[in-house]
Amino acid sequence: MVAVSAPRSAPTAPSVPRGYVEYLHDRLLEAEASLTAMTEKYERTKARFDRCYARHGITPEADIVNYINAKGMNPELKFWYAKVEHFQREVTAYGAALTGLDAARRMLGDAGYRVPEYGSGRNNRRALNRAG
Repeated sequence: MVAVSAPRSAPTAPSVPRGYVEYLHDRLLEAEASLTAMTEKYERTKARFDRCYARHGITPEADIVNYINAKGMNPELKFWYAKVEHFQREVTAYGAALTGLDAARRMLGDAGYRVPEYGSGRNNRRALNRAG
């Protein structure tokens, strides 16, 4: 005789600790502030570079080849631009993490979305398309 198990209750959505979300939010704000600061430093450095080379007649309008070569060999411009790129990636990463968590919260909190109760759900495409 086969014993029938009692039906399982609907799984609850795992919650993300509030402290983790606050940590991500704080890191996002720090990255945004750092991005702004590094962008300003890069812009000031580039303006100084442009003024210096303009005195020698090397501008993008007058001599683009020498301008690009000089810009490529300037270590300070490379450094600040690398910092700008770094903080752009951080803002993107933390923003994407928070957006993903928010989307998951909304999706899992929706009564129309249910995880299949029985079976592994592995390689079962029909289970993915059903709402309950």
